[in-house]
Amino acid sequence: MIHHIQRTILDALATSHSLRFGELKPNDLDGNIFTYHLKQLVTDKYVAKQNDGSYTLLPRGKEYIVHRYENPLLQAHSIFLTAVRRGDEWLMRERLVQPLIGMAGFIHGEPIAGEPVLQTATRRLKEKTGLDIPLSYHSSGLICISKDNTIESYSHALLLTGTTEQGMLITNDATGRNFWSSDLDASDVLPSCRDLATKIITDDMTPFDLAYY
Repeated sequence: MIHHIQRTILDALATSHSLRFGELKPNDLDGNIFTYHLKQLVTDKYVAKQNDGSYTLLPRGKEYIVHRYENPLLQAHSIFLTAVRRGDEWLMRERLVQPLIGMAGFIHGEPIAGEPVLQTATRRLKEKTGLDIPLSYHSSGLICISKDNTIESYSHALLLTGTTEQGMLITNDATGRNFWSSDLDASDVLPSCRDLATKIITDDMTPFDLAYY
């Protein structure tokens, strides 16, 4: 949690390339208190002190400004979903942690900057299941899952696909349990899986916008 004095400093720097101490400090604020919070921002790498004595935002500070007024529950975050088929069965993973604990869905993860998403997804699939198979990009879109009028998950998903005849080498770990299933209508399976599987089977590569309540 960023202190309100630190938020004031970051907001001031958001409107300038750099500002000096005197330009940042409010007149009615004790100098020692202000200095403490300014130094904390430097320590936490939100702000940098330049050679001329002025202060400027670092990448972490700029990222804070971008998301300053966003509600993270209402902002879609990027993930990849790996839908793997073995005959008429799909590779599923039951979640043993929140969010959506107890529900099953496709193997998922988050893209990593500077690394091709297929490389990231292939590595995660192997780490979680032991399967080492080629994956391909299918389509992408938005998935929103709500319960009791509360958003539990809102994602921009890259849908990846793969097929195999292998069995899994890893069936479970601390965060999930892996299994094969042909029943995507089961009550403990995320409803998006059924609709995404249909897109794969019918070779529908158009963008999707799915919402479940």
